[in-house]
Amino acid sequence: MSFDVDGAVTAAGPAGATAARQLAHSGVTALALERARMPRYQSCAGGIPARTAAALDLPITPVIEDSISGFNFTYVGRHGFTRWSHVRVARMVMRDRFDARLVAQARLAGVRIQEGITVRGVPRDGDGFRLLAGESGPRCWTVLGAGGANSVTSGALGLGRGPAQSVSLEAQVRGSLESLGQCRGIIKLDSGCRPWDHAWLFPKRSLLSLGIVLLSACGRDIRGGLRGHLNRLVGYKINSRRGTEPIAGDRAALFGDGAGLADEVSEGGICYAIRSGPSAARHAARALVDGRRRLGANAREADRRLMPELRAARTSARLFCGAIRMAPWRTFRLSSRIPFLWQSLVRVLRCDAGYDLPRARWSVLPAVAATLLRRAEP
Repeated sequence: MSFDVDGAVTAAGPAGATAARQLAHSGVTALALERARMPRYQSCAGGIPARTAAALDLPITPVIEDSISGFNFTYVGRHGFTRWSHVRVARMVMRDRFDARLVAQARLAGVRIQEGITVRGVPRDGDGFRLLAGESGPRCWTVLGAGGANSVTSGALGLGRGPAQSVSLEAQVRGSLESLGQCRGIIKLDSGCRPWDHAWLFPKRSLLSLGIVLLSACGRDIRGGLRGHLNRLVGYKINSRRGTEPIAGDRAALFGDGAGLADEVSEGGICYAIRSGPSAARHAARALVDGRRRLGANAREADRRLMPELRAARTSARLFCGAIRMAPWRTFRLSSRIPFLWQSLVRVLRCDAGYDLPRARWSVLPAVAATLLRRAEP
């Protein structure tokens, strides 16, 4: 049975665009379907750590809005302290321009991009899949599912069930020249507003990106708290894989946000989208050449290369959340006086180390984090 395309990718964000580009580089005919038309606004703080830029094989200089080398930490908006790195640790981008650049590079590689197309389902059709999208319903041999936590692809493929979830609200606001100048080169982070949330402010060229993130169960409580201050609010869910959720099957695989590959310290997934997308594409291309149906190698590589770091990130987030809830002032003041904590954060962002650095040094941390959270529960 013939196929319209070898491989189809069900979104064209950072994960989808890099995966589709890798399919084309592997000699596979590739199609990427994007429900919006590029460039399009995407709810995201827009921070690109140095380690994420290092994972890309193309420069992002044309879309950089600001460069970050400082962090300002506050507890419920007070008692702040600032730490600076002697090197840049992250770049700020607007996702519309950043994603459009990745899509343009995918097109240059030979990927067929269809914009303004919503994927409604991915039923099996003989030896392949039929994409219920647009009028044509193209058939393909393999499907790679991206598209974030709200993607229909994971449910249609029977993959990615049961990840932990958090929820975020984000907005872009215009600031005065004075406020923009005060925020240049520095990320502002605030903790302590219960339950388990943090807020951020990221600088852009002419805007400030700000938002708040909490567990999904608490999401209904935060929109009202921000509505009075912001005119435009955009919400989105964040999936976090624990390691047992299936992300690969018969000629189908999830990756990036669609697979729950987001760390629970920053609640960000761009780094893991860019690292997991090309990996999923390479495994799909090899399976097509070798005549294999299962893409389990993709899941095994994610388990081996990404999940140890994501588990370590979860431990770090739980440890801080539990401590800040049990003894907030003491924890905040103590953490401001421990250089290792901020040096570790800088090393992670610069790609000099992973989140598993503190965990490898002190193996007792996971048990301590779990104990702190149990005691902190109301």
